[in-house]
Amino acid sequence: MKKVLFLAVVLLLCMQTVAFAESKIGAVSMQGVLVNCDYGKAMEARMKAKFEPLQKELEKEAAAIQKLESELKNQDLALKLEAKQDKQREYRRKVRDHQDSAVAFRQKLQAETQKLQQPILEKIIKVINEYGKANGYSMILEMRGVTLFVSDAVDITNNVVDELNKLKKAGK
Repeated sequence: MKKVLFLAVVLLLCMQTVAFAESKIGAVSMQGVLVNCDYGKAMEARMKAKFEPLQKELEKEAAAIQKLESELKNQDLALKLEAKQDKQREYRRKVRDHQDSAVAFRQKLQAETQKLQQPILEKIIKVINEYGKANGYSMILEMRGVTLFVSDAVDITNNVVDELNKLKKAGK
């Protein structure tokens, strides 16, 4: 009976070893793929062209506010009460307008980013699925998840970037 039980355990361990030997696991950084692939670079250039002028305008507003604040501090004693109150109201209005503009800018930036990223992310997922099937992977994990360590041998981020770049060059 002990021999049969021992053989059963050995057989079970052998089958598990074979099952594990066939498993191939990969890991990919979606952010790394998005930043390094041609689709992501084109999106970044488009975003920069669209939002850089708005960013510079916000910076000009901030500089004007700083200048007004300096004037208020420097002229504090020289200004009459009414003139001082007018300057303070103007300062508060400009600060409020600038804050509103900054919030609107961030919202536009976020909405545009999501709009442009969505089709790229769909392509990335499609390429990862095709790459995984073609190369015999049992599982491909996203590195930002709960994964605490990933060996470089398992990281397929650059391979996925290469596949995406081939897809873009092919015009798909």
